[in-house]
Amino acid sequence: MCDNDFAAEDIGWGILLHQGEVANAYLWRSGQVRGYCVLIHRGAPHVAEPTDLSDAHAAAYWADTLTLGKALTAFYQPMKMNYSTLGNVVPHLHTHIVPRYADHADPAPGGPLPWTALDTNRPDEVQLQADAAALRALLEQA
Repeated sequence: MCDNDFAAEDIGWGILLHQGEVANAYLWRSGQVRGYCVLIHRGAPHVAEPTDLSDAHAAAYWADTLTLGKALTAFYQPMKMNYSTLGNVVPHLHTHIVPRYADHADPAPGGPLPWTALDTNRPDEVQLQADAAALRALLEQA
């Protein structure tokens, strides 16, 4: 992730939605949950944990996180939002932000998101691009 081209609008696995103060928001290109996004910390210093950030930088990261969460909530109107700050495989600060639904649009309504939901399905590219455009518009207003 440190080598990520933060200016690229399409990085293969994701579509850039927004460049926040300290993190970029990407719409995940695969997965079983519509609206699955990843927020990736960018810039110096490189960190794997939010606790490694200064108070000001941490506040900016969480503000970027909440900005994305609010846009996803407004657009998808999910039952609940899940926020998972992970780093098991990639030791770089990033947060998975996932709308959760109460119906068949969710692989496990009311339960934990199964890891198999991350990369098991390729959504319709036309729908994905339409969602990205709508989310960009919401994020520009934030």
